[in-house]
Amino acid sequence: MLIAQSQPTLTERQITLPDGRSLCYAAYGAPDGKRVLYFHGSPACRLEPLLIGEDALRRAGLCVVAPDRPGLGGSDFQPRRGFRHWPCDAARLADHLGWPKFSLLGNSGGAPYAAVCAAMIPERLEQVVIVSGGWQMHWPEARQHLPLPNRLTLSLARRAPWLLGWMLKAMTSGAMGTKEKELAQMRSHLVAADLAAFAVGDRILVLGRMLREAIRQGPRGAAWDLSLYASEFDFDLGTVARPLHFFHGEQDFNAPLPLVRKVMSLLPNAHLTTCPGEAHLSTLVSHFNAIADQL
Repeated sequence: MLIAQSQPTLTERQITLPDGRSLCYAAYGAPDGKRVLYFHGSPACRLEPLLIGEDALRRAGLCVVAPDRPGLGGSDFQPRRGFRHWPCDAARLADHLGWPKFSLLGNSGGAPYAAVCAAMIPERLEQVVIVSGGWQMHWPEARQHLPLPNRLTLSLARRAPWLLGWMLKAMTSGAMGTKEKELAQMRSHLVAADLAAFAVGDRILVLGRMLREAIRQGPRGAAWDLSLYASEFDFDLGTVARPLHFFHGEQDFNAPLPLVRKVMSLLPNAHLTTCPGEAHLSTLVSHFNAIADQL
């Protein structure tokens, strides 16, 4: 079982982009391993790979670099940005790292960011793997299967992002409890597979640190990021010619499988591996060896 280490040695690193914005990132795993940019979910930040675990990443032979998207964690906000703005930032980060080519791992809300890179900078990419991908969450294939809290969050993202920002701040403003207390609070709205995954090691506490770090500048960046999933994308999935490999849990209600199948029908070259009995987080951590092999 993969366990996120309890005391990660994490260095916050920064680069300055051509427009003067700061992009924050963290590095994990084997420094000389397979080069992978990790695109986190929403709302989340560069700490998300700790849910997998530093040791697991190292054993898999991966050198994983996870950037904060604009307005999240330590990265500067970028007004009026869309998905199409991200490949330039990702390429600049890879240039800074000295990576002429690299692979992508997009988890949850990181999926469209990986897909738009596959569309716009395909010459830089080796493998593109998407896990528990979240897409156009306002489509019927998503809304008909989403739990009520998720539908509410997306409605606020679309119609009242300022109110969503207030809600995100309120959710993360209290002091973190013990592992047992945090798990008890999650028990009512997590499926069994995800609850079991969060109960391993200190993952549930890593989740709390990750969410607090995501909105450390305030909730504006997280609210903007979430709003992008509640409207039509600013790029055409049909232009993604590179092969994409999907891993998705059959019990994932955060990103329902019918939505993923709809997205698959729009992609020219995509392969789907479904994981019976797995949910949103559990697919990433329980099947990480297979995911790493695909990378």
